[in-house]
Amino acid sequence: MALNVLTERNLEPLLTGRHIHNLDIVIPCHNEQEVVAVTHQRLTQILSDLVARGKISSYTLVFVDNGSTDETLPLLLKLFNQDPHTTVVTLRNNFEYQGSISAGLYHSKGDAAITIDADLQDPPEKIEAMIEKYEEGFDLVLGVRGDRRTDTLFKRTTAQWYYTLLRFMGVPVVPHHGDFRLMSKELVALFNQLPERNRLIRAMVIQLDAKYAIVQYQREPRRGGYSKFSLSSLISLGLDGITSYSYSLLRIAGVMGFFFFLSSFICMGFVLYTKWTHDRVPGWASILCFLLFFSGIQLLFLGMIGEYIGKIYKEIKQRPLFIVRKKYSHHKS
Repeated sequence: MALNVLTERNLEPLLTGRHIHNLDIVIPCHNEQEVVAVTHQRLTQILSDLVARGKISSYTLVFVDNGSTDETLPLLLKLFNQDPHTTVVTLRNNFEYQGSISAGLYHSKGDAAITIDADLQDPPEKIEAMIEKYEEGFDLVLGVRGDRRTDTLFKRTTAQWYYTLLRFMGVPVVPHHGDFRLMSKELVALFNQLPERNRLIRAMVIQLDAKYAIVQYQREPRRGGYSKFSLSSLISLGLDGITSYSYSLLRIAGVMGFFFFLSSFICMGFVLYTKWTHDRVPGWASILCFLLFFSGIQLLFLGMIGEYIGKIYKEIKQRPLFIVRKKYSHHKS
């Protein structure tokens, strides 16, 4: 799919006169006891100001507790009892980051929904800019990092390689866009109908709508707690991004397999030539090198195929993306 990256230079209004009456803010939480109170306070200040200035009519903070094992849930329920704008959705287990966002969007009922991390490293002050893009007619507004100065050199380098690899593999992503975005009610409804279990939401939304606006921002340091993305979870997310949206690895395996198939005839010719022209047994070192090389290639290709088979296995089981334990809401569903 061709990506239509819209910038301020070529951005043209699609519609006029749109207004968000009810805005939902979806905040996935997993062991975020250090930040949820500050997050709630900061979002409330920003959104209350937007209401006072007529940018929106009302708002709802949809906190999704994704199987937290600390005091996150009690703190969220305390905020729920104090604030009529707060909704809390509790999940029965940890359904990973993509599952918690999916749960929050499923329970979104507003004219538009914005997803944002609980640590607020993605600045909520950019919500107003996203609303303005919505008013211009865009159903999808992506928050994109202007640079990665706050990251380590290792993370900056690997992130650049990763996005380059995704684009090369044909995965529809916008570089340096995470999960800070605005989606219209219509787009959320379409998203909730998608059946796949292997999810990379930042790619799924581009498949839903290729016309989107971009809001750039500088990411802030974490205000408390620690990142819940370990190295293994980041690698898993990276593999999901490639194998869930592209079969390029299988195609590469097929092309290389055909290449090595042809190369084997050259190798056999060399062996026969050596046998017929020399009165000695060919060296064991060259044979061992060939065996190790081709065995490694076979294992690599089997691993690629296994990754795709695993994805098929997960889809066939049709297990739920998330299971809700209870929803706490001040509004009738």
